Amino acid sequence: MSIYFAFSDENGGYIRNRNEKFLKSNPYYERATLLILASDWKKLNIKFRKIKEQFYLPIEKEIKWSYIWSLFKYQRNGQNISEKEPFYFLRDRSCNDLIKFIDLSLALLSNLNYIKIIITVTSNKHCLRINEDAILKMHIQENMQRIEMELQNQEDNLCILFIDPVSEEKNRFFRNIYFDLYKQGDFIRHYSHIVDSLNLQYSHHSIGIQFADYIVGSFGGFLRGYKNSKKIFKNRIRPYLRTGNNNEILGYGIREVPKNEEVRTYIQEKLE
Repeated sequence: MSIYFAFSDENGGYIRNRNEKFLKSNPYYERATLLILASDWKKLNIKFRKIKEQFYLPIEKEIKWSYIWSLFKYQRNGQNISEKEPFYFLRDRSCNDLIKFIDLSLALLSNLNYIKIIITVTSNKHCLRINEDAILKMHIQENMQRIEMELQNQEDNLCILFIDPVSEEKNRFFRNIYFDLYKQGDFIRHYSHIVDSLNLQYSHHSIGIQFADYIVGSFGGFLRGYKNSKKIFKNRIRPYLRTGNNNEILGYGIREVPKNEEVRTYIQEKLE
C-alpha cells in the first residue's frame, strides 16, 4: 500500500461577467495539484528549509509567487513599500534572487521517488458566462478525477488532498463539492483512492501548498509569455506533468476547463 499527498492551489481569477479591465489583469484562472508520495514529504520539507537558509529568508515566512511580481512593480516605479503589505519583509530583496530561490526550490522535485503534476486552466477570454461556483467545481472535479485515475493501478493506493483556504464561505463550498463528488461520483463511479474528506491547510504552514503555488504561478506566467516563468516551467514543471499512454500532456496533465478546442490548440502551440 502506498500513501500519497496531493497539494493544490489556485492562481488568477474568474467572475461570470467579465469586462476588458478584468480580462487584462486576469486572462486565466488556473489550479495546480502536486502529487507525491507521503514518504517523500519529509525529505522535501527538510531540503526546502535548507534552501531558505541559504538565501537568508525567514523560515516562518511564506514567499508567495505573487509577492515577486508585486515587489517588482514597487521597485520598478521607485515606490516605498507600505508596512501593511504582506511582502514588506522582502522590501530589500532582489527579485532575481527570489526567482532563483523558487527555481532551486522546484529543482528539489527531481529528488523525489514519485511526482505527478496536474494543471487545470480556464481562459477567461474564451469561457462562456458560466456561474463562478460551477467553474470552481469543475476545477476541483478535474483534479480529483486525474488523481483517482493516476492511482487506480494499485487497489490499495490512497491519497490525502490538501488545498489552501480562501475564505470561510469558499472553504465550506470546496468541502461540500469534494464530499458530494466523493459520495455520488461522476463518470468515475467511486473515488476509492482518495480519502473522504478534503483537508484545508494554510499555505504558510505547508511547504506542499507553497510548491503548488510556485507551479501554478509559473504556469500562469508561461501562458502570458514571461521569460523567467517560461524557463522555470520548461525545466522544473513540464517533465513531471501527468501524461497519457502516448505521452500526451493535454487532457492528462493539463486540462482546459471547460473543454475548448481553441484553448487546447493555443496551449499545445505554447508547449511546442
